[in-house]
Amino acid sequence: MSMPNNPLDSLFLCVTPIKLPGGGHATGTLFRYEQEDEKTDYLVTNRHVFVEENDDGEEEFVAEEARIYLRDNADAPMLRISRPLDLVKDGERQWMEHSAEPQPDLAVLELYDDLDDYINQPIGPPNFLPDERPITAGEEAMIVGYPVIEPNDYMPIIRSALISSHYGGGFMGNLAFATDANTHSGMSGSPIFTTPSIIDQMDGGPVVYKQPQRYFLGIHSSTLQSPAHSIEEGPLNVNFAFYPEQIIEIIENSEE
Repeated sequence: MSMPNNPLDSLFLCVTPIKLPGGGHATGTLFRYEQEDEKTDYLVTNRHVFVEENDDGEEEFVAEEARIYLRDNADAPMLRISRPLDLVKDGERQWMEHSAEPQPDLAVLELYDDLDDYINQPIGPPNFLPDERPITAGEEAMIVGYPVIEPNDYMPIIRSALISSHYGGGFMGNLAFATDANTHSGMSGSPIFTTPSIIDQMDGGPVVYKQPQRYFLGIHSSTLQSPAHSIEEGPLNVNFAFYPEQIIEIIENSEE
């Protein structure tokens, strides 16, 4: 049986699974920040991937090292290149965090691999939403990540989502927004994008493009848990997500 001749979408190349020693996993977003003609590549995920609360209510590191996986061949579904990720050295975390309170659930870790040596395609400020492009409540979006990791296929999965709160504002006391999507724990750290379209509704009216456009909206964090919501009612499927600008704030504040 012949396969469709369909080139690999770059959406599948901007994420990596993060595998932890205890068997857990999450999603890492590959992010590039350029300043004064210098580019630096980062891994962006959620802080809760690397930190957990013990029985005494104190925070502790999940692990001192994890592994990520990069691609060298668009035709191979397997992620054949495994790279170590140092999380803790001499008792000190190696990732950067946001200083705001309440703290955004983000962790940013500098990568010492040049992603230009691979076919992975990091996202960054050029993928951010233009100021004149509003996001409407109920707008469709996509979340790209790894809800499961099968031994023979390391392609990420795309889940459909809706923007479920005011985009650009806060949600439940956090500087975050909400999505309505069926997600799982392995998708922590997944990027969220608008759905591709050749038409954008800008403040000044519609704009038509030759190629479909999509924009990076944020990083998926976790699903809302409510003690008042019974299991019999089914899952809430309401999720927290944090903004791209908060990633920039973390990076720039670390340079001061």
